[in-house]
Amino acid sequence: MTTIFDIGMYDCADTAYYLEMGNRVVAVEANQEFVQRAQTRFKTQIGSGQLTVVNAAIFSSAAPVELVLSGDDLGASSLFGERIADRQPIGTITAPGLPVHDLLEQFGIPHFLKVDIEGADRLCVLNLTADARPRFLSFEIGADVEELLDHLRSIGYDRFKIINQISFRELANQSNLRDRLVLRLFERLGVGEPRLIKRAGRFFVSGRSSGPVPWQSDGRWYSGQETVERWRRAQAASPPSAWYDSHATF
Repeated sequence: MTTIFDIGMYDCADTAYYLEMGNRVVAVEANQEFVQRAQTRFKTQIGSGQLTVVNAAIFSSAAPVELVLSGDDLGASSLFGERIADRQPIGTITAPGLPVHDLLEQFGIPHFLKVDIEGADRLCVLNLTADARPRFLSFEIGADVEELLDHLRSIGYDRFKIINQISFRELANQSNLRDRLVLRLFERLGVGEPRLIKRAGRFFVSGRSSGPVPWQSDGRWYSGQETVERWRRAQAASPPSAWYDSHATF
């Protein structure tokens, strides 16, 4: 059974998908409320050992940390208050800190590590080493993306994708004709952009799910240097209207 780490479980959308694929999942979530929901929803999978839910926040140490809650979207809650200053912060909760190397030591190196922890992704990525690296990795692209890509290349990752998290299209394909026609149809019907996007044979919730696993995600793989250059060109052409994940493998 393949092991996947879901770092930033939130509402279980990705966890449910990974479980349905037949994977063993270790899900990490700082918000106790979401942990309790998962424990109820996946009682059978937890009982069988297919799912382990860890209530913790990825951090540089095991010291307790404060998570600033976003009233606009609890999924946007962050360890960094300035990140959600304009998203109706509604208070804080305290969660145990969890260094990535402790997680890897306890559960082993996963086949796939998905990271989406609102500005703290670097705490996962920069602590991966050539001896402790998953075969596949996904993390949210931020201002530090070039630093993170440089680190990943230094520990052996050599193939990358940039995935639009609204359409689940690779950067090169995000404006393809078929998608534009579908959006135009939805506009004419007056129903706005589609919430469910079909990729890799199943539907994903646009803007809420991380989408298909990297080995099934849209588009081809690019080298590290190509990826940096493509991202720079995209940034220079126009500020991105969506957010993006980087997929990596070797």
